[in-house]
Amino acid sequence: MIILYFIKINIYIPKFVKLYIMRLIEHYLSIQGEGLHAGKPSYFIRFARCNLRCAWCDSGYTFGPGKEVSFAAVAQSLRRSRARYVCLTGGEPLLYPQECLGLMQEFPQLTFDIETGGSIAIGDAQTANSCVIMDWKLSASAMHKKMVAANLPRLRPDRDLLKFVSTGSTQEKKEILQTIKKISDRQVPVSIQPVFGSNPQALADWALSLKYPHLQFNLQLHKYIWPNRHRSI
Repeated sequence: MIILYFIKINIYIPKFVKLYIMRLIEHYLSIQGEGLHAGKPSYFIRFARCNLRCAWCDSGYTFGPGKEVSFAAVAQSLRRSRARYVCLTGGEPLLYPQECLGLMQEFPQLTFDIETGGSIAIGDAQTANSCVIMDWKLSASAMHKKMVAANLPRLRPDRDLLKFVSTGSTQEKKEILQTIKKISDRQVPVSIQPVFGSNPQALADWALSLKYPHLQFNLQLHKYIWPNRHRSI
């Protein structure tokens, strides 16, 4: 008589396995149009989905599920681009913390700009080769109440950037001033950027009047170079 024994084996699959498939909208080489490294060739990796719905959002096409792309394919394209800068954007890249960390660990020699919306904790994304570009939402976005206040004191003066996209309204100028006061003693860099299509001159004049020594004023260069360009995988 043959006796068969069936043994239940629990197999542990490490979390890093998930890194080999990413859900993206697009990835490509371009010119960084804003932030700390504006004007520099950068490899953009745009993740699908966003947890916010800003009133002036110019990336609504990222709200969907995107497409599955292998980690290896993205890594190969990044290597071939020879870019020194990588922009992790979306959507909201911090909805995919393991994927973001996996990329930064795979390419420690590159600088990663992480464009995040301020509604998710940034601590785990702050590595030696990352720059957190935190887009702090103002009232015109209708998402200002979703900002995580604990993110402000976490910003690193030598690596990160606090960004404001503004219509230039009196209310938003007040909000910008109030937020800058919370980080000014730590000399955190601040970017003020007009909502695309609004008057940049008026906002630039006001930004200069602040006399904040760590201020920069950004336009979205890519929109002037390649208007109406839409990419996809």
